[in-house]
Amino acid sequence: MQYKEQKIRICSNLPLHRQSGVPGKVCGALRIANQIKGCVPILHSPVGCAFQRKINTFAPYEITYNLPCTNLTEVDTVYGGHEKLVEKVLEVNKKYHPELILIISTCAPDLIGEDYDITLDEVRDMIDAKIIYDTGNAKRAPVGMQSALYSLATQVMEEQDKIEKSLNICKLSYHRTDSVDEFVDILEEMGAHVNGVYFNNNTIEDIKNIPRAELNLVDFPADWVLYAEKKFGTKYLMPPRLKIEDSLTTLNGFAKYLYAIAGALDLDTDVIEKRKKEADEKLEKYRKKLKGKKIASGFSVHGGAMQTLIEDIGMECPVLILKTRRMNLIMKDDAVKHISNSMTRFIENHQGYAPEVLVNPTTEEEIKAMKEHGIELCVGGMENNMFEYLRNGIKLFDMRRMMQISKMGFNNSVNIARETYKVISKEPKSHLLLGNIDYAMENPSLSNYWADIVDIFQTCWNCDCKD
Repeated sequence: MQYKEQKIRICSNLPLHRQSGVPGKVCGALRIANQIKGCVPILHSPVGCAFQRKINTFAPYEITYNLPCTNLTEVDTVYGGHEKLVEKVLEVNKKYHPELILIISTCAPDLIGEDYDITLDEVRDMIDAKIIYDTGNAKRAPVGMQSALYSLATQVMEEQDKIEKSLNICKLSYHRTDSVDEFVDILEEMGAHVNGVYFNNNTIEDIKNIPRAELNLVDFPADWVLYAEKKFGTKYLMPPRLKIEDSLTTLNGFAKYLYAIAGALDLDTDVIEKRKKEADEKLEKYRKKLKGKKIASGFSVHGGAMQTLIEDIGMECPVLILKTRRMNLIMKDDAVKHISNSMTRFIENHQGYAPEVLVNPTTEEEIKAMKEHGIELCVGGMENNMFEYLRNGIKLFDMRRMMQISKMGFNNSVNIARETYKVISKEPKSHLLLGNIDYAMENPSLSNYWADIVDIFQTCWNCDCKD
């Protein structure tokens, strides 16, 4: 486990590890396949689609060691890849003896309309493994993950007798919330039966048993979640979305979430206040050291450090930095404005005055404002030029580090406070090797070369097609 955490920490901080790859649906489906014990994925694709997929663009610390490919050719795209797929399934079953074979479709077989039901019915009785297919046809992004999850729901999950007051903790595998021990402990003390934690190194039997639970705790109502509710009667509950004040990283936000779960399953709520009080007492020593210190914060809605530092620790945020370039790609202007106003109100309600809001500032403008307000720490991520901050003596709580220390529970606030104190107590290092690179103004985690490539891809992907 320590080695895995070390790999995560190293790879998550490489500045180009996602931008230099193509995070397509294959990467998403492979992330789900890697969460299932005994699963061997088969890429039904030309060899080009399988190139460089062993290292996942979404998570470079996850290596897919066994990744066979059907190697479709131009001829196969005309006459169909039926024979090649049958041959590859039999070969994989003989070589790896998997418990599950997941066929991952790609653009070529999707376009020619490959009939997976007919193909797989031909080989099911010839192999020991369970075999399912994923076409990448999902309504929600990330498409690869969502369609793979939907395939598991429709082709693996089975009707089960419900267990009273039972629930599943369901997380999308790209979230760094592997550490749910405290969450499970609290729920069980409240009287809940935790049927399983998904999707996190589960067996085929685990997935079959998902419908035993009365409630799925999910991030959002994905296609497979809605299917499970309709088909198996498993209701779902998700935390508040786009509500800054209800962030699960804060003591009050997490308590509110637990109360919602308790209401859905009729659980004991006395445990919630007891556990919250215990975490609050642990935070006291950090409040004495950090309360009143000034931070600048970037964009943060779900689970960021900013809410915890202001609400639970008592730090102040005189400067709010909003870089809307990424948000504008996936959100309407009204949604971006709503988030901006919500963050401003949240900060003002807790510290008694509104922050100076910088919208899409240059790095020089950010540094100037931070120095004027006596900022001691910036809470930021990929859109902040950390090396320029360090050169100017400004310390940084890198939100990519936040992903590594996240836990589901009240003690998550304690982790954030501890990490913040560690960062703010050290002198910033301005002589890092990566600091010698010239970074792009609009994409400060990338060099100018890679930023230009990203801009081309994003422009082509998000352009409006006009007649």
